[in-house]
Amino acid sequence: MKKIIVLLLAFTQTIVYAQQKKVKDNFNVQIRLERGDLNKDGLTDKTVIMMDTIDTVVPLRLQIFFLQPNKKFKLVFSSTDVIEPQYINGTHTKNTIPYFFIENGFLLMNAEKNDVRFEYKFIYKNGTFQLLKVSSVVYDGQNSTTETAFDLLTGVRTETTTPLGSGKILNKNIKKMMIRPLPTLQNLRTFGNKLD
Repeated sequence: MKKIIVLLLAFTQTIVYAQQKKVKDNFNVQIRLERGDLNKDGLTDKTVIMMDTIDTVVPLRLQIFFLQPNKKFKLVFSSTDVIEPQYINGTHTKNTIPYFFIENGFLLMNAEKNDVRFEYKFIYKNGTFQLLKVSSVVYDGQNSTTETAFDLLTGVRTETTTPLGSGKILNKNIKKMMIRPLPTLQNLRTFGNKLD
């Protein structure tokens, strides 16, 4: 009888542990693939966004791979925290899945959240993807847009409001605030935070 109880307890603990720790992920659908040289070594690296279609929140995973001289890809970044899942509390977020581009050695992330367009610019340095610039564009629903651009290297944050179809500036605010160390893709959790 004692052996049965011990085995039952061990089996129960194994089930609980397996439920707490996801044993196997189900990121089974490729959503986006982008290629380019991210670490400036002349080799074509890649970013991949995969979707887990079995999990009810439909999470998305971003992975970044560097091509090695032996023609094999090495995983240098993997996260399910950068991109918001498609469902929160059973409701579709209606936010777009971001696009990642590789241009001139920079990783660019373009996204839209709550009708606000965002662009993030990262560089790979010292083993991390450091955030250099972030910008957003907001339409006021009437006749003007406000663009906010924050250059994290210089610390200059510029907010410019212009009427639609015109280059005329209605309002322009410039602030300076230094952020050190620079934020990284590794510690960025779900895009779309305000630029305040």
